[in-house]
Amino acid sequence: MIKSLCSIFLLSLVTVFSFGQEAAPDFTQVYRPQFHFTAPENFVGSPSATVYADSLYHLFYEYSPVGNTPVYLNLGHAVSSDLLHWEVKPLALEPDENTRDLYRCTIRCGSALVDQQNVLGEKDGDTETLVLFYSSFECGVRMAYSTDGGTKWTKYAKNPLIPYNKIENARSPKVFWYEPTESYVMVLARNPEDSDIGEGFSFYTSDNLIDWDYQSHIVGPKGRPDLFELPVNNRPDEMQWVLTDSVGAYVIGDFDGKSFTALTSLMKTEYGTYAEPATWQVPGEDGETRIIQIASISNKEIEGMPFAGKLSFPAELGIRKYTEGMRLVKEPVKEIHRLQDKPISLSKKNIIPGLDKNPIKRIKGDCFHLVGTFELKTVSSFGFVIRSGKGSDGTEIRYDATRNLLSCLGKSAPLDPEDGKIKLDVLVDRSSIEVFGNDGKAVISGEFLPGPDASDYILYNTGGELYVDKLDIFPIQAVYPKK
Repeated sequence: MIKSLCSIFLLSLVTVFSFGQEAAPDFTQVYRPQFHFTAPENFVGSPSATVYADSLYHLFYEYSPVGNTPVYLNLGHAVSSDLLHWEVKPLALEPDENTRDLYRCTIRCGSALVDQQNVLGEKDGDTETLVLFYSSFECGVRMAYSTDGGTKWTKYAKNPLIPYNKIENARSPKVFWYEPTESYVMVLARNPEDSDIGEGFSFYTSDNLIDWDYQSHIVGPKGRPDLFELPVNNRPDEMQWVLTDSVGAYVIGDFDGKSFTALTSLMKTEYGTYAEPATWQVPGEDGETRIIQIASISNKEIEGMPFAGKLSFPAELGIRKYTEGMRLVKEPVKEIHRLQDKPISLSKKNIIPGLDKNPIKRIKGDCFHLVGTFELKTVSSFGFVIRSGKGSDGTEIRYDATRNLLSCLGKSAPLDPEDGKIKLDVLVDRSSIEVFGNDGKAVISGEFLPGPDASDYILYNTGGELYVDKLDIFPIQAVYPKK
């Protein structure tokens, strides 16, 4: 009876909410992000898969065509040539088995790749086949492919590749080509039936993308897996593998194509609401591969808005060595500069509490990129108040110099000064803030809802002197055409 009611309810919603991504969208809403990805309308969940092909960034994401809640999830698709401006494409995949259930067989996280070896044998002309691997909720791990660059998708006729098992709940496949063994690797979130082995990630290999052999299992990280290789301190002769999970926690280690050996404990770079990250692997200008990450930073509905959920701004990843060991770091991709207007700058200025009041009082607006280096001197704390105004206290970004703690949006991250200085790189959009501390050693991302008319910014310090070595505040242009 409940199933029948759900199906009737869903069909009525499909009738009411035709696929809104085809309509001419309005991006002027007061809480509509202006340079973070959202759907024109309806719910966006996690980035389901990412792939770079033919000079285009393909972004696949959980999408509900029936409203602002995470039900009846399809696979949305958007493409970009610059990681800034996204063109929303028709849905890539609808739920499996022609379901009209709100959850069962709907589309969840996975990954994508280019079938450069044409192992599926589906290549049509000169166009490389794109392959999607995804979780079909309670219906197994599945595959689909496109022979026309991602416009049309065909589900593999013998799906699922890995059948659903309620106990193991294998899901969120990360699939990639591993050159040293000339084989494909799949990393799955999985809870083995063997009770002596805990929940974690399992590794499988294949030479045809269809038949998969179990190789090993690692306990610890949970949820959506990702695995990629990065140079240490930008040295291509020293490479390490990074294994990440659903909340962006990570382990650095070695990988031989079949098993992962951890060299660190499970650590964190991101301390905000960052969830289900996925990565592009992109050729860089210097011949090295760029690893670019994107994630969900909110899946909540905002009252009065036609959309729900938003993704982070793309960030480039690296590994840096510190006295305490190797750490994963990330910074906004360099393409952000294309959206920046001429900055308002402050440099070589000593600020004494209570005397200078607010040295950035000229700053007013809703979208900014703030980049600053601050010498702590005798200060107890310093920071910014974002979007304050009449009837609105604003949102505080605070560094506590007495506890070496960076805080924002109710979250805190440990962050030690480097040579007595703290660097802050802050992205402020209409309803999101992302704070990168000390070149991305600690990051806090999340959603905020400022007063609609609040537009003031404050730089403050308490307890002692703060020296502003350099502060640039760039207004950010919207990625959407002006109405």
